[in-house]
Amino acid sequence: MQSESLGVAVTLVCAALLVTAATVAGGFVSLAAPVSGEAWGPAYGANDGSLSDRLARAATGPTEVENPYGTATVRYDDHGVPHVTAENTEALYFAVGYVHARDRLFQMDLQRRLMAGNLSAAFGERTLDSDRFHRRMGFDDAAEASWAAVEGSDAAAGVRAYTAGVNRYIETGSLPLEFRLNDYRPTRWEPTDTLLVGKLISWGLTGDFRDLRGRVIERRLPEAESLYPRQLDHESSVLGRADLGDDGGSLGDPSGVGRPTTAAVSATGAGIAGSGDTDGHVGDAEGLYDSLRPYQRPPGVGSNSWVVGGEYTASGDPILANDPHLSLTVPPVWYEQHLVVTGEGSMDVRGVAFPGQPTVVIGQNREVSWGFTNVGADQTDLYSYVRPSEDTYLYRGEVREVERTTETIPVKGGEDAEVTIERTVHGPLIEREGGAVAVAWLGLAGTRELQAVHRLNRAGSIEAVDRAMRRFDSPTQNLVAIDGDGGTYFRLTGRYPVRTVEGERVRGDRVFNGSAGHGEWAGWEPYGPADWNGSGFVPYEAVPHAVDPGYVATANQRTADDPPFYIGSSSRYADPYRGERIYDRIERRVASDDPVTVDWTQDLQRDVRSAAAARFVPQILNATDELSPEARAAAERLAGWDRRMARDSEAALHFALFRERLRNATFHDEFHPAGLDPGYYPSLWTVGELPADSRWFDDVRTPGRETRADIVARTFERAVAAAEREGYETYADYNVVDLDHRFPVTALDYPEAPTDGSPYTVFNFRAGPGTQAGSSWRMVATTGERSVGVIPGGQSGVYYSPHYRSQLEAWRAGEYRPIPLEVAGRTTIVFEDGGGRA
Repeated sequence: MQSESLGVAVTLVCAALLVTAATVAGGFVSLAAPVSGEAWGPAYGANDGSLSDRLARAATGPTEVENPYGTATVRYDDHGVPHVTAENTEALYFAVGYVHARDRLFQMDLQRRLMAGNLSAAFGERTLDSDRFHRRMGFDDAAEASWAAVEGSDAAAGVRAYTAGVNRYIETGSLPLEFRLNDYRPTRWEPTDTLLVGKLISWGLTGDFRDLRGRVIERRLPEAESLYPRQLDHESSVLGRADLGDDGGSLGDPSGVGRPTTAAVSATGAGIAGSGDTDGHVGDAEGLYDSLRPYQRPPGVGSNSWVVGGEYTASGDPILANDPHLSLTVPPVWYEQHLVVTGEGSMDVRGVAFPGQPTVVIGQNREVSWGFTNVGADQTDLYSYVRPSEDTYLYRGEVREVERTTETIPVKGGEDAEVTIERTVHGPLIEREGGAVAVAWLGLAGTRELQAVHRLNRAGSIEAVDRAMRRFDSPTQNLVAIDGDGGTYFRLTGRYPVRTVEGERVRGDRVFNGSAGHGEWAGWEPYGPADWNGSGFVPYEAVPHAVDPGYVATANQRTADDPPFYIGSSSRYADPYRGERIYDRIERRVASDDPVTVDWTQDLQRDVRSAAAARFVPQILNATDELSPEARAAAERLAGWDRRMARDSEAALHFALFRERLRNATFHDEFHPAGLDPGYYPSLWTVGELPADSRWFDDVRTPGRETRADIVARTFERAVAAAEREGYETYADYNVVDLDHRFPVTALDYPEAPTDGSPYTVFNFRAGPGTQAGSSWRMVATTGERSVGVIPGGQSGVYYSPHYRSQLEAWRAGEYRPIPLEVAGRTTIVFEDGGGRA
């Protein structure tokens, strides 16, 4: 039941932004209604007229809606993008809420149900494990805390209006097919539901239990410590290769910040052993981590972004590129929109939003363009305690009661279930028989990123972007931005906790002694307010940033080689292959006589040359003496291969099958007997950097001593054999985009088709079973009229809509469409002034 529940919980929604896990075979729920005309038609309340008329009404909806905040107009363009124009901000966001619900209501409902621990009320007992976890974490209380933090701000009125718009559609519109198929109706939307969507995004990007992972490795395979370095040994950090110019860059002013102690930053590993502050009270760390890791941020989900200043471009104006690599879902993670306020508080902004939140998260207005990628910073700390009894814990010399409540989880078609919620001064207490930790995740307090993005949408300069980011508390992101005056900007957003042990700064990659009060974040309270400008967090000015860099590129690699404070360990960053490739091409371009253009930037986003292949192919060629004739012939074809992960390439196929097997061939013989599955393996980069005679290449199950050549040859043999066994001829047979709806209805799925790219190329795509990942939005932005973008599917989550998957083919082919700041399309919905307030 657990694997089914986790599949339900984590493959339906973005994130992923965000969170992924194994899918449930055949879909995630049993249909409550037959897949027939009766099930599909009435789902839209369309029972009269011809079938084509009913489908048209289902896809377009009413043309006139009363708006209590004022007038607004929605025009859908040829790509299904709504251009929403209104006389004021509240009238605008009411219309946006209505339109989001019209196009993505089922997706929105699933997101809030997941985070509130309320899936079982709609889908039955198979989602109980997920509901128990999310209830115990208390994300709904965290959303309440964030609403309290922004309720009196300039963003709150817009959220209230957005909420009213969603509810107007729920009350009067035709519900999506999925509700009918599963026989339930959505409840009213609340402002805190919008904040819950924000918590989903933040948790999927920063929430993890990797400090327990280190504890498990320490206990089960301590000799593996060297495989998890503080920093991967590469020279492609974000700021390490950026063109900061004479005045452009700053790592932040570390004055008053301090650095972790020498002992804490020693290069002896990733804080797995010798952390100095772990204690013996976690109990069964192995079992606890195994039960929790399906809910944490998955490895490998990443993004690309870069900016190039006007001194290097053909137009003399800067260019920005961004493509966040998130879970690829049906419907897509993002929803594109163009929002215009014509009256007081004027605004003109276009880009993509998360359904459930009104603002543009990545995009541009007439003065500023911006994008985000994930930092991979450590925003989660774990605490263990001395427990005098089951009901108490020791904290700073005082015995305290565990705060304990019981909640009932409604279960559709079964008996309701109870879950016990436990909390300490540090956060939720997560227990498994034999082990327990309290979880302090930054997003459990009152964060204000909703307000930050609200202001970002109206920013008119880099300076205004900087001011907005002061309230972007979570998640930690690499922000890049450009403005109409030629300005360029890079900044790490979010808050970075200061951990201390007996007055000394320490790293956060450990389980802290909660009874001693070690590692606490001063001024932070779970489910309450936080003093974001206090001593518990690194000052905003000290966080790495760069003003007017000539160019800077991010691909989830570490930010800086010597940051002024602890950000995270190597396991939280991406391997540097994508970042290395992006910087290589940008540096060659700016050193040439050819300027950077929008077309060249699109070509870089489509780049499929694998830096990983460039690293490992020579190792394969050096091992040809160990290969069979068939495998040797395949290896010889690699010699002339251009290292491009292109769909028509046989060499790309063999390399992909080799790459996905190499870590297992290297580490299985030591890790498996220690009870460590592939989720514990070191990174691919680490394998590539091992000496040829490393002990890890030796297969301890054989009498001889293997070297890298032996393991590489063995792995390539298996890759060639796998291609033969599966009937694969080229990479196109393996690298297939296969995006399925979570309901077991084939008609709702997107059609399968091959594509280019890999997890380690700039044109990013991760194939394989389960939820696939890749560029969830591909954008190249200027401050002029040449911005372009594309999403992996369609704008509408309504199956009958012509925009259910209308952009899928263009996305797979690496094509774009213009995204100008001009209102386009035919008037579809007119919102008339209702003369009051919702």
